[in-house]
Amino acid sequence: MRTEIPSRGLEYYLGKLQPQYESKGQAKIGRMLDEYGIPFFYKQATMVCENGHRTIWRPDFTLPTYNNAVIQYCPNGNNPSSVGSKSDLARGNNIAALFLNGSDLVGPDWQKRLYERLEELYNEPFTQRISWNPQDRY
Repeated sequence: MRTEIPSRGLEYYLGKLQPQYESKGQAKIGRMLDEYGIPFFYKQATMVCENGHRTIWRPDFTLPTYNNAVIQYCPNGNNPSSVGSKSDLARGNNIAALFLNGSDLVGPDWQKRLYERLEELYNEPFTQRISWNPQDRY
């Protein structure tokens, strides 16, 4: 006699695939990206040049289908100079980036607004988003 093993539902396996977000804000952004069908990597290591040295930056979300644009969530309590340094880091390495805080994730249409910002970022002319000089290699 064959004993049937109860099958686990899809929700069980999807729950196993969800990253362990560091904050509720990051979880909201991750769910929004999932709902809109936007693939992303959470905390993917990215090599950048900072002050002439190679270093690893782990932005909160990297969007491969948006030319590897990144989203960095900065809760309201974060130090503004820290956000500025990450913004300078992204700009200096030609990485298109959105920096969000808690006020960006409120309201009935925050998901739509975020999606529109991502579309604007993606549709910026390539020459404005990336400036590359062949002599600036690492």
